[in-house]
Amino acid sequence: MFKRFLLLFLCCAVFAGCAAQPTSPNTYRGSEALRPGTAEAVTVVRVRPVTIADTDGMMSANTGVPGVLGAVVGAVLGARVIGDGNGRYLAGALSGTVSAVIAQTAANHLSRRSGVEVIVRTDSGRQIVVTQDADQQFVTGERLYLVSSAGGSRLTR
Repeated sequence: MFKRFLLLFLCCAVFAGCAAQPTSPNTYRGSEALRPGTAEAVTVVRVRPVTIADTDGMMSANTGVPGVLGAVVGAVLGARVIGDGNGRYLAGALSGTVSAVIAQTAANHLSRRSGVEVIVRTDSGRQIVVTQDADQQFVTGERLYLVSSAGGSRLTR
């Protein structure tokens, strides 16, 4: 019973660690709510699509932790379910290797999302680059608000 609980916990940790941190202008973290910030009118100079890869945190794809956890879970499950006698060690090694590759590939894929890089010009002539999730589409020449706070800067209408 304890081993099953441990395996379930490890699987949940792998998938929870792959969750992306939002950089959407529509999403605020709890620490950002009710905090003062500034808003400045800006004009869009250039917009280009980018890919945002989350590389922060222990469970990110860059650390290799998802692959190691996948290998452990796969090896234990493979040795338990497949094979008998000495064959189970071979089954555990093979399933651990395959699980590691799958877990690492999934972590790489899940840690990437579509974003947008926007260069804006303030009324004083200063240019600022803001990168955020691509859940709002902007066009060159559009007037937006640059909202800045302790959590960073974001563009919104």
